[in-house]
Order: sequence, then structure tokens, then C-alpha cells
Amino acid sequence: MRASAEVPSVPAEARQDGLDVLRALAILPVLFFHAPEQIYQALPPLLQRATRFGWVGVDLFFVLSGYLIGRQVFSARADAPLGTQLRHFWVKRWTRTLPLYFLVLGTYAFIKPRLLGAPFVGGGWHYALFLQNYRPLRDFVQSWSLCVEEHFYLVLPLLAFGLRARAWPAWVWLVPAIASLAGRVLVSRTLPMDTPVLELIPVLQWPTHLHLDGLAVGVFLACTAPRWQGWAVWRKVASAAMGLGVLAMTLALCGPTLLGAARLWVFTGLSVGFGLVLVGMESVRLPAPVRRAVYAVAVTSYGAYLWHGLVVRVFERSHFTLGGWGLNLLAFIGATLLVSALTYRLVEKPGLRLRRWLLGTNR
Repeated sequence: MRASAEVPSVPAEARQDGLDVLRALAILPVLFFHAPEQIYQALPPLLQRATRFGWVGVDLFFVLSGYLIGRQVFSARADAPLGTQLRHFWVKRWTRTLPLYFLVLGTYAFIKPRLLGAPFVGGGWHYALFLQNYRPLRDFVQSWSLCVEEHFYLVLPLLAFGLRARAWPAWVWLVPAIASLAGRVLVSRTLPMDTPVLELIPVLQWPTHLHLDGLAVGVFLACTAPRWQGWAVWRKVASAAMGLGVLAMTLALCGPTLLGAARLWVFTGLSVGFGLVLVGMESVRLPAPVRRAVYAVAVTSYGAYLWHGLVVRVFERSHFTLGGWGLNLLAFIGATLLVSALTYRLVEKPGLRLRRWLLGTNR
């Protein structure tokens, strides 16, 4: 797979290697988790069990998103008119996320039925408005997290700029995480204790108001960044080590299927753990060859997340095999990243150029 050849070189100062590492570490477990059935069934038992935890990559994405978007909010000019602040924020976000999303959505709605002979199950207007995370999802299931992100993009600038929330105490940004945890507790009380996990996910994991933990932790880190970015190296290493400990304990207690009380607090535990790791990783620098490889995965991670469901369908329908689970797994990941690299060049980069034109900037 030569996706890296499709990605232009990037000046070292324009990227943060540690965050790119975290992006890559977020998307790869998701791809392992959703590997085509014939590949998953051929994996060794220990690796099968490990891949069942791959869903945690989504929570890492939420922490990263909260941090990166929070940095944009807290670094924006305070003297700009409210309309200008909102326009700049929303143009930046929507030119980045919407073009590829609607391309993939159109592929599910119009091309998938013709290519794979399978309808877009449950498709409807709610996908266009990012409301599908409040309905049972049977197709393009991974889009539930895009709904959470888009709702976040809509509300955050209204709070930060409209209500001048950038001046609020940093701890206030953790309130959404506490509210989501409390909301899951309340919703859980209405559900039978023996509710199957597949029925729990749509009501406890997908709704935006019940899954704000990671985004809230990320915004909190963005707000407090001037404090912890100046820490000594040993303190950052200690933070990352503590974060790995929190993650290990969280996953050990919850298991891969969110049984029992874990379905309530697991997302909070993951968010705290990933937040501590982010503090330790943010300033990491990589050697140039490693940086390029990590960047190639990181920059295509959004596309990989959107496209991987369709790539899975193609692999399963075609019964594709190279003769061994290792080669088949690499082929699936390589195909997903290759498609993502192509649409990064053909769709996402033009969207960024459109952003610069609309805003009249070079960024």
C-alpha cells in the first residue's frame, strides 16, 4: 500500500507529531475492530480478543477533537465581531467535514445498492441533518460519532463566543462529561439489567448528550494548555504513564462488551485516560521517516473512518483472500487507507482550498 506516496510532505513546524501518533492509534484499532468477518474469524484467539476493544479508538478521536477544536476557540481573536467569529469557526469546520461526509453518504444511498446489490438500510433525511444517532442505525453505523462531532461544532462556538465562555473557569468545561455520566445513569435505570449489549449501544453510547465525555476533556485540556505545556518532561511522561494505567484499569474492569455498571462510566474512564496520554504525547517529536509514515495514516484517518464500512462490504461480498489472515488484514487496512488517501486528495484538499477562498486566508 502506497498511501504515503499520495500525501505531500509537510513542514515539521506545521504538524505536531504526538497528535498525529494519537490519530493513527485511534483509527487503526477501529479498523481492526471492524475487520471483514472472514478475516476476523481467522485471527488467533488472543488477537481476536484484543481487536474486540478496538471501539475505544472513537473515544480517543473525541478527546483529540475536543482539544484541537478547543485550541482554535481559545486562540481566536477576542475583539472580532460575534458574526465574524461564528462564520470563521463554522466555515473552517464544515468545509473540512461535510464534503467527504456527503460523498460517502451518497455512496451508501446511490452507489452501494448498484455495486453490491444491497439497499441503504434505514437511510433517510435524518442522515442529512446528523440526527441518525437518535435512531436505530442499521447502515453507515459509524456515522453516529459524526453526529456527536457536528453537534459539538454547532454548540461550542455559541457558548465560547456568544456567551463569552472562554472567560469561564476551566473546570466548567468538564461539566458536560459529568452530565453525560449522570444521563447514562438515569437512562440505565429505565432499562432491564439483562438488556443485551447490542440494544444498550443505541441508547447509552450513540446519543450526543450521553457521550460528551471525551469532547469535554479535550476542551478542558485546550483551556488549561498554557499551564501543562510548560511542564518538565518527567511530568509529561508521568502523565502519559498514569493515563495508560487508567486505560488499562478501565478496559480490564469493563471488558469488551460493556457489561454491568461499566456501561455507565467506561466512556468517562477512557476520556480521562486518553486525556492524560495526550498531555504526555503532545510535544513528542519523531524522526523524519517515521513522521512521514505516521502522518500518512493520520491525515487519512477521517476518510478511513467514513469509508471502512463499505470496504468491509466489498471484502465480504468478494470473499477476497491472499491466503493468510495476516496478509488479508494488511490488504483490508491498505485498501481502506488507499481509498482514504485518494479522497483526501480529490475531496478533502479542495474543501480546504474552498475554506481559504471563503475566509480570504492562507490557512
